[in-house]
Amino acid sequence: MKKLTLLLVAFFALTLTSFAQNKPMYINIAFHKLKPGHTIEEAMAIEKRWKVIHQKRKSLGLIAAWAVYPIFNEYKSESVDFDYISCNASEDLNKITEFPADMGAALMKEDPSYYTILEETAKIQTIVRNKITKVLDATGPSNDLNSIILFETMKTTQANYLAYMDFEKQVKAIHLDRIKAGNIQEWSFGQHLAPLSYDGTGQFSTFTFFKDLSKLDFDATSIYINGAKKYMNLTPEQFTKKVNDLRETKQAVLLKYAVGTFN
Repeated sequence: MKKLTLLLVAFFALTLTSFAQNKPMYINIAFHKLKPGHTIEEAMAIEKRWKVIHQKRKSLGLIAAWAVYPIFNEYKSESVDFDYISCNASEDLNKITEFPADMGAALMKEDPSYYTILEETAKIQTIVRNKITKVLDATGPSNDLNSIILFETMKTTQANYLAYMDFEKQVKAIHLDRIKAGNIQEWSFGQHLAPLSYDGTGQFSTFTFFKDLSKLDFDATSIYINGAKKYMNLTPEQFTKKVNDLRETKQAVLLKYAVGTFN
C-alpha cells in the first residue's frame, strides 16, 4: 500500500509545517459507535462514500485532511465506548465543521445517491461525541499508512492542567529516543478545546505509532529511565510518581487507518 502521512498521520506532517509557520493545527475527532446488527465493514463502506464529500471540502480549503480509523482487530476494553474514530484537520476552527449547502447541492446533482447518505449513515452508526483538539507537540511523521496506532485519552485536575501540558512536552524527548531505538515510529500530543469540561474521557489525547504489533512488546524501560534522568533529572520512582500524580489514562485503544484523503 502506498505510504502517506495521515492526519493523525497527515496531521503530523501538517503539524510540523504549522509549527514552523506559527499556525496551530486543529483536529475534530468524532467517536463512532456501531448500531446493533451492523458491522465495521458496513461502516467503512459508507465512510468511503463520505470520502468524496471530504475531498471536496479539502479542495475548498475548509480542511487539510480527513481520515477514518477503526479499532484494530476489535481489541478494546470495557471502558472504550466507540468502534472507530474519524478526524478532520484544519488550521481554521471556523471552517473545520463547515459543509457548504452549494457544495452539497452540486454533489447531489452529480450523484443523486448522496440525497440519502445521511439516513444511510444513521442506520449503521452513531457519533457518541466530538472533540475539537489542538495539536500541541509532535515528533514528526513516519509516513507509514500501515502503522498500528495507540490512541489514549488523559484526564487531569484543574490544578495540574498546565503542569501536565509542560510534562508531556518534556516527555517528547523520550519519545524521540524511542523512535531512534526502533520502539515507535511517531508520537503526538493534543489538547481538547471543546467540549469545555473536566468530566468524561479527559482533556488530552496522544497518538503513538508502532510499525506492527510486535513493537508493543518492546522493552523500553531503559529508555524511560535514562530519559527521565537526562531530560528531567528524575529517578525512575520520581518519574512514575509524577506521571501518576499529573494525570489518569481514561481510555486506551489500538487503531489502524482505513480510509481518508491520502489514498
